[in-house]
Amino acid sequence: MPATAADPTALATEPSPSLLHILETAAAADRTCKTHEAVRLELMAALLRADLQPANSPVIDVSCTTKDGRFLYEVLDASRCTYADLRSGAVRLLEINHTLPTPADRLHLVVCQPPAENWAADTLHDIFGVHVLWRTKEGWSGQNTETALGTEPA
Repeated sequence: MPATAADPTALATEPSPSLLHILETAAAADRTCKTHEAVRLELMAALLRADLQPANSPVIDVSCTTKDGRFLYEVLDASRCTYADLRSGAVRLLEINHTLPTPADRLHLVVCQPPAENWAADTLHDIFGVHVLWRTKEGWSGQNTETALGTEPA
């Protein structure tokens, strides 16, 4: 759907079928990792507990509409927690967002453990505008966790 004056957020061009295939293949490969799937399903459960309705697709790990807009979540597999891994994940998240008819309001990269470098999450957000969350034994941590999970007080 081309962009129009009535809908400036619409894609200027349709996403390449090759890009969609690459993203679907990458998502399918990630979903073979048990830890990735556990964290993805824990994220969906957290959103459900917040009375939200998460969804997924062959390309999108999790998407959800909250009071703050539509959020996309990309979950990295268990061994990917270095800055280079997060940067690669952020690019994939931006590519996924590019394929949507209407871009998400907020992008979240979800890692299975805290980032290896303590500066990585802030740097990634500063450069790409992507929020980073990670799973902990106690629950969730990261940037604006309450907003990301729909649990912030009204």
